[in-house]
Amino acid sequence: MKISPAFQLAVSFLLSFALAACSESPAEPVTPAAGTPSPAPTTAAPAAPATGDKPASLLADAQQMATDALSGLGQKLLASTPGGNADELLKKISTDLGEQVAALGGTLASDAPLTEKLQTAVEALLENKDIAAIESLDKLTAAKLTPEQTQLAKQVYDAGAAFVTQRNFAAIEGLHSDVAQLANAVWKGQYTEALPPLQKLYSQSTLTPQQKDLLGATFDRFMPAGWKESAGKLQQGLDALKGFGK
Repeated sequence: MKISPAFQLAVSFLLSFALAACSESPAEPVTPAAGTPSPAPTTAAPAAPATGDKPASLLADAQQMATDALSGLGQKLLASTPGGNADELLKKISTDLGEQVAALGGTLASDAPLTEKLQTAVEALLENKDIAAIESLDKLTAAKLTPEQTQLAKQVYDAGAAFVTQRNFAAIEGLHSDVAQLANAVWKGQYTEALPPLQKLYSQSTLTPQQKDLLGATFDRFMPAGWKESAGKLQQGLDALKGFGK
């Protein structure tokens, strides 16, 4: 499921054009020194056809190649989900994530380092390395981007965060609605609304260290300082209340 060859082809396409453009640049005329006889006139060669539209055309081709390389990503993400745990919400998020990644990939086609960051994140998602994927998406959003790319990168991050949340936590018994609330809030970029269900999820004693690490990697940058400690105190209070009923 690697997508790197297609990405590399798109970038190579642009580099080839850049080299060709340099080689086609007309040489500057040389002014003869004073007193030097002028050379005999020669018949001018036919003018080369205009190529003014070549950069835009080749850039569009490279962008389309990068977009095509990511087509069907939503289905690949679902296929990579362990145990076939693909509920309806996960299907919707994966479809949107695939579309957002393809759109961003097209705008990054002329920038090899940024393309590589996106490629790394996608491959990590397909290999169920969700913490690595989130970290790569985080680095991409922090890169120097155009306003359009910045918006797309944020949308990709939000959809990616929602996807890994739903994929990894929706099956926890008794928390299906809370996880869905969390995933939906993140998907919309509404991290304030995500805090209550996130704290409830994080406070569960059944979570593995790896699951808690994933929540931290995904949400630390958006949540107020001490949100994990507050979640722990909330669970302690709930446990104490349960004790009174015994």
